Amino acid sequence: MRSKQNLKYILPLLALLLLGSAPARAENAEEGEALYIGALKAISEKRHDDAKAMLATLIEKTPQHGGAWLELAMLQCELGNKAEADKLFQRMKQSLPLSPDELRKLELLQPKECNVRAPEKHVSVSMEFGYDTNVNQGASNPFFTLGSGTEQQQLQLLPEYQPKSDRYASLSANISRELARDGTTGFAQLRVRAYDALTSFNTMAAAAGLEHTWYADEYSVKGTGLISMLTLGGHLYQKQEIFQLRLGVPSPKGSPWHFGAITGLTVVQYPTLSNFDAHTVELRGLASYESEKFLLQGSLAYMADRAHSDRQGGNREGYYGNLNFKRQLYDRTELDLGWSHQIWQSAQIYSPTLINVARRQNIQTIRAALNWYINDRQTLQLEIRKIRNRENISILEYNGKTLQLSWQWQNF
Repeated sequence: MRSKQNLKYILPLLALLLLGSAPARAENAEEGEALYIGALKAISEKRHDDAKAMLATLIEKTPQHGGAWLELAMLQCELGNKAEADKLFQRMKQSLPLSPDELRKLELLQPKECNVRAPEKHVSVSMEFGYDTNVNQGASNPFFTLGSGTEQQQLQLLPEYQPKSDRYASLSANISRELARDGTTGFAQLRVRAYDALTSFNTMAAAAGLEHTWYADEYSVKGTGLISMLTLGGHLYQKQEIFQLRLGVPSPKGSPWHFGAITGLTVVQYPTLSNFDAHTVELRGLASYESEKFLLQGSLAYMADRAHSDRQGGNREGYYGNLNFKRQLYDRTELDLGWSHQIWQSAQIYSPTLINVARRQNIQTIRAALNWYINDRQTLQLEIRKIRNRENISILEYNGKTLQLSWQWQNF
């Protein structure tokens, strides 16, 4: 998207663009339109060299294309090249068949200064208050059986392993900043959650990483790398390293459908736990349908999780699918629904002689939320979420519900 500074030029230019573009539509209209749209897309994606090349080609083919002249001049100014921008404005005045009134409009549009655009910086902050019925992921069934055959014993879980509920409050902050004009972005995230009574489950998560996007014709590939740390009860619990490539596939012009794919590697370490470290390889397909009033998104992924040592159950494979639906209800109100389903199948018996089955996890999450956009930068959300983890090992099965009210502020 063009910067807000450039938006003020759009409306006054309509008459000029109609006049300057008429010859282009009369001759090689389809080719010229494709070049022009491609240049605008390149500008929005910060591919400035590609945009300049396409606009220069369009001007060479259709010298009276007013839109191409103006976009190239404004792009040069945005990059801080005032001398080049002034030269282009002068050539516009000489090359385009402009009336005295149109020349005056062009004079008003010509920037007096061409300062280099400041790097984009996005910041968001959110606060959440909620109630969780199963903070500790306590087992749904307090009774379980160990052993097999004549050695079977039926036991009951201690109270601390049964579901415990509590209220919580959390604070989140996210910041991203453009590091280079070629599409490289750095970002950092922080999230803190505190419970009223069950303080041993308080968490703090921090992450930092880089993103860069490459383009080839209509395709895009976004590369992301990040590291993160999670503390539980004030102690370091988990470290992650994530590497991901996301492919964007072009859609037919005007189509509401968009498709893509993600491949990624996640390396997980548990500093205080033995035999839990692992890495996961993922391949995910993405699809979305967007109209004026609603958005439908879905994905389906295959995952292979490889243990680094003698983890209970060994390696595992799984699948993940999700659907998200957003529907505008009123001017500033939106319905937000989500569903996800994850399956994991372990390759080995969970615990020989004690639990003689290979673990199979089956987790479903359903959520419903109502979003109220207070203004362009602030949002209130009321959300209810239900998690059901059905497993073939009863002591690991759990259910949970959360009710949460959140407020978010963002500067974009």
